[in-house]
Amino acid sequence: MRSSHVHPAALACLVASVAGAPAVAQDQAPASGGVLDRPEPSVSDLLKRLDTLEERNKELETRVTELTREQGEEWLGEQRASQIRDVVRDVLADADQRASLRDGGMTAGWNDGFFLASNDGRFRMNVGGFVQSRFIWSSIQEGPPTAPPSNGFVQDRQVNRYGFDVPDLQLWADGHVFSRDFQYMVKARFSQGFSTELTKGPGSAFAVGGAEYRDVELLDAWIRVNLDDHWSARFGQFRTPFSRGFLVLEQYQMAASRSVVDYHYALGYTQGLELEYANDEARVRMSVNNGEQDQLLGDVNINNQVPGGAYAVFSTGSYGAANAPFWAQTSSYSFTGRVDWKPSGQWDQFRSYTSPAMEEFGMLLGAGFHVQQSYAYQPNNSNGPIDPSNFWVTATADAQLNFGGASFYGAFFYNYLNSPGAISPSLGAPGSASFADLGVIRIYAFQTVAATYIMPKVELFGRYEFAMVDGVNQSALPVSVQNPDPLNLLTAGVNWYLDGQDIKWTTDLGWAITEVHPWFADLNAGWRPSGSDEIVFRTQLQLMF
Repeated sequence: MRSSHVHPAALACLVASVAGAPAVAQDQAPASGGVLDRPEPSVSDLLKRLDTLEERNKELETRVTELTREQGEEWLGEQRASQIRDVVRDVLADADQRASLRDGGMTAGWNDGFFLASNDGRFRMNVGGFVQSRFIWSSIQEGPPTAPPSNGFVQDRQVNRYGFDVPDLQLWADGHVFSRDFQYMVKARFSQGFSTELTKGPGSAFAVGGAEYRDVELLDAWIRVNLDDHWSARFGQFRTPFSRGFLVLEQYQMAASRSVVDYHYALGYTQGLELEYANDEARVRMSVNNGEQDQLLGDVNINNQVPGGAYAVFSTGSYGAANAPFWAQTSSYSFTGRVDWKPSGQWDQFRSYTSPAMEEFGMLLGAGFHVQQSYAYQPNNSNGPIDPSNFWVTATADAQLNFGGASFYGAFFYNYLNSPGAISPSLGAPGSASFADLGVIRIYAFQTVAATYIMPKVELFGRYEFAMVDGVNQSALPVSVQNPDPLNLLTAGVNWYLDGQDIKWTTDLGWAITEVHPWFADLNAGWRPSGSDEIVFRTQLQLMF
């Protein structure tokens, strides 16, 4: 603020300028009624004017200060608004970048799995997979140097085998195109190849072993068309609609591996057409397909351990007739069906065998059947007689109860097989295999699983498995595999659900109460052909994404 006092020098200058004004103006033309006609002001008048100017100056300064402050506040307000607008634009741009790919309309993100989708919902792809890493230890009684007939199939002289492996690694993509009525799925796994010998020593048979990930195996490859709210049709390669033992996916198993009973009798993948009806309480599936490899008399590779060889019935693939060309199919006809009835609970509860605490009570009852007639496999029939045909009927019934913190599952299997065309497999040369008539074979098997949570994320479980083969034409078999004992396996373990099924750590211990005949052995799960008291320990970490 300026001072209100007038400096004497300034006052003198002002007076002099005012006094000299008429002289200057006299050189100009007079203006009638102008300022020059007025009398000269006195010093007192000048002082009054000066005071007035000082007051006006103060008012102007005050006004300028107020305007400056107002403008500053307005500028700050605009600055804040501009900053907020920038933040909003950044947030919207980030959201747009996350939720929309360029060309408008493609969304991507995570919703219980990674996905890509169009903005209008007509197209969607879900991508995912899982990996299982485990340590496994298998202990058997030592096989004799020269095998007597009673246990001649025990060829492995190595009592303890142990190590780390990756038993399963899968990748998949599924979703819909054009609308939710056209669905698809493609799934593949990296399968274990075998390149080394499992048994060594003079006089012993040889079986391939030694895991090596070198092949990619096609699993699911199908298209589903929804006909209406309840009916749908599926074409391609899919899980045979027969037993929950195989319809429950690998990543949702209770133990570190699917049961031996399921491995042999729950069927696997096939190719064909499936018609499905589903509502809130029931699901019915019927399929006409290319048939199955039964695994009824064991794995082909395991059978090659047996001195003199054992016999397989439908050696068309590994655990199912998956990804085979039409001309390699050996079934004359094959039909499969399954019915599920859910009187209580939700369908999602039965994706696995577990029932977390606080879950509502659920019950699922199911039954399935499979009928197939097939020929023994020969790559070319032009130089020999037509292969004899084998007729196979199998049925299953299962039930699951979820109690919210505990669960129970049980399944029963029956197989009827008339097999005049069984073959003794030879590695790499199926055409040179010999035929045998094994007559009418009946196989009975069942399993039970019980589980309970002892902590919110920790679950204890136990499983018992039984299987027996009856009616085989023993004279057609090598002496070493005649009259096998029934299978009796007991497994107990614990699941730690670190993040539900997505991150799960499973540890279990299995005991073979009786011998593990080659028809029942499952090397992938750790069970080798052996006498009684075989022990298998497994601990496995699973990550699903």
